[in-house]
Amino acid sequence: MNDAPHVPVLKDETLGLLQPGQGKRIIDGTFGFGGHSLAMLEAGAEVLGLDLDSVAVDTCRRISGDRHGLKCKQISFRDLDVAMADVGWEKVDGVLLDLGVSSFQLDDPAKGFSYRADSPLDLRFDQEKGITAAELLAAGSEAEIADLIWKWGEERGSRRIARALVRARAEGPVDTTFKLREVVQGVLPRGKKPEPVLSRVFQALRIAVNEELDALAEVLAKLPGLLHPGGVFVVISYHSLEDRLVKRFIDREKRDCLCPPEIPACVCGHHKVLKPLTRKAVRATQLEERRNSRARSARLRAAEII
Repeated sequence: MNDAPHVPVLKDETLGLLQPGQGKRIIDGTFGFGGHSLAMLEAGAEVLGLDLDSVAVDTCRRISGDRHGLKCKQISFRDLDVAMADVGWEKVDGVLLDLGVSSFQLDDPAKGFSYRADSPLDLRFDQEKGITAAELLAAGSEAEIADLIWKWGEERGSRRIARALVRARAEGPVDTTFKLREVVQGVLPRGKKPEPVLSRVFQALRIAVNEELDALAEVLAKLPGLLHPGGVFVVISYHSLEDRLVKRFIDREKRDCLCPPEIPACVCGHHKVLKPLTRKAVRATQLEERRNSRARSARLRAAEII
């Protein structure tokens, strides 16, 4: 296996914002196969690589044997502060969060991330913790399943799909990717393409099982206290729910004062803590999209701690 068998998304833009170099400490909160981290190490930075996926962490540890300055932890980026304390880092110069599912996870049938391969309906990043998507579908009420598919998948047919899932599980467990696919496809209107709907349903279950949006909100709130003044964080999102959360956080924290209007002169003491470095979400070039299809949905936002 090569050090970086996948192509890191928006690599040049990310490096341009983080400016890795000698003496800098940067956290890669979603290590994957380390494409971004390797580039930062080559620039002279120290990197702390975090990931929940055991394969990603094994890859990080293997690379760290050959690359000076790389540390590895199997931990969620929501616990970034815990990982920093474990390695003795009080503050860092940069944080990268490349969200979503990597190509190697999609290609691993054991994880159940793809509706294109028949496998157990798991969808957990860390398969040693938490409940599987199959268990979630077995335990939830029809209303809970419908709300989940609508909230995290933004799928308009959520109620129809939830009703079909509850009917199906009465005859047997919905515990494989192909069984879930069969149920969803069975209630689609005639002529409707199944792929976009299946993608939204699988996305909703994956987000729920891994608490992805909760984790992102937690780490964003922690970043101002963990980065040096002048430190930069970069977040690469792949769907609107993630991007919207990052955008709202930056918009809120860039304001001069967060006091209610009735309190004059910002006496509440909550002043702005960051400066946006991206006026709007940065997108991949057409050339990168042609080389790497995963880049098509990528949205990058960044800010500097002041």
